[in-house]
Amino acid sequence: MTKLSDTQSVTEGKLTRVEHEGKTLLLTRVGDDYYAIENSCPHLGLPMAHGEVRDGAITCPFHGSRFDVCTGANLDWVNGVAGIKTPKWTHKLIALGKKPAPIQTRKLTVDGDALMLP
Repeated sequence: MTKLSDTQSVTEGKLTRVEHEGKTLLLTRVGDDYYAIENSCPHLGLPMAHGEVRDGAITCPFHGSRFDVCTGANLDWVNGVAGIKTPKWTHKLIALGKKPAPIQTRKLTVDGDALMLP
């Protein structure tokens, strides 16, 4: 197991950026649980670090795709550009032929005040 951060540094509704094995991970809390999300949207690989976290979901700041923080499941696929919602008829164009995909997320283990990646 690898320590990524401490519990005081990670809050609900916010993202904490950490580096682990050459990748940027985003840490957040949902209720009493903590998660590490890969900093890469599966749509075009753009960073999620400035995404909004609300009600257990993270929204890509570039194209509006939403993902469940706990499971990684795609909740809404490409629906805007640069944070601005677009008409539904444009969504397939913006998706560039890419199908909805989950985001990589992992639940962290709490050891005292340390957040550990199992």
